[in-house]
Amino acid sequence: MSPTLHDVIDFVRKFTGEYRAPIDGNTWLEADLGISGDDGVDFLVEVAQAFGVVLHTEEEGYRLTFNLQENEYIFTSEGVDLLGVSRLINWLRGIPRPVIRDLSVGHLYRVLIEAHQKQMAKQETNKNQLLYSQ
Repeated sequence: MSPTLHDVIDFVRKFTGEYRAPIDGNTWLEADLGISGDDGVDFLVEVAQAFGVVLHTEEEGYRLTFNLQENEYIFTSEGVDLLGVSRLINWLRGIPRPVIRDLSVGHLYRVLIEAHQKQMAKQETNKNQLLYSQ
């Protein structure tokens, strides 16, 4: 069964421990709830497990799932570059600055629905292949 927005909100509440602040489809995971860096990666792994979907692939990582461009990321990294050395080196090498695309609870919900539909279609295809091979 596909998750509901309420299911996703409940999961976010449990993961963050945030029970006082209102959480809805417009709530930003990083800006409003402080999910970033390694916690963000852990969040995506746990949400995929909780809802039984695949969000990450070896070839594309999360880029395909969240429609990210080459220099776009969902969460800010936890590293600190106080002197800006990394940015200078990347600029000299022609590497564009990373763009952080904060993820809303509503966008996460839509991604989960799409991943669930893809998984159901794949299971149906596999089921049909088994029937035809017998």
